[in-house]
Amino acid sequence: MGHHVQTQIIQIGNSLGLRLPKAVLDSLQLKRASPLSIKAKGDSIILSPVRAPRSGWSDAFAADAGRSEDLWNGLPAPEAWDN
Repeated sequence: MGHHVQTQIIQIGNSLGLRLPKAVLDSLQLKRASPLSIKAKGDSIILSPVRAPRSGWSDAFAADAGRSEDLWNGLPAPEAWDN
């Protein structure tokens, strides 16, 4: 999503919040309670998703499970003295 969208700061109880459009949430794969990093730079606010170091690995492994190639394909075979 390369274009700019406009939103506004809203009242949420005693706090203020920012409503993010669905298109932005979808493009960054954000859901309710997704952690975000907030950085002020000049007169801008930069929001970035905080991803766990291994996020998405289980999906990648599941997608790879159907492939016929062995994970170790191309690596040297173990030798008798490796045991």
